[in-house]
Amino acid sequence: MLAHIKPIHAEVKAECGWPRVWKELLARGIRVGRERVRKLMALHGIKARTKRKFKATTDSHHSLPVASNLLGRRFAVSVLNRVRTSDVTYIATDEH
Repeated sequence: MLAHIKPIHAEVKAECGWPRVWKELLARGIRVGRERVRKLMALHGIKARTKRKFKATTDSHHSLPVASNLLGRRFAVSVLNRVRTSDVTYIATDEH
């Protein structure tokens, strides 16, 4: 039975647990009890990946000095290399 469970779990990139694996087994014509699938997966450490808890990366309520806004959203300038802007965007990655 484990030979059927592992490939299904790999196909869905470990995003589902025993209930969906069990339903997929039934859909593929493999008759098996749900408790057997649950116990086999638990015994062999096969489980769904859990979503990570949201972690705030910005703290606006701090006592550190804040740089003044010298540009005032006036991005059009008359002299080249007089004003430079950038954008910092936080993107969630798999890094810990």
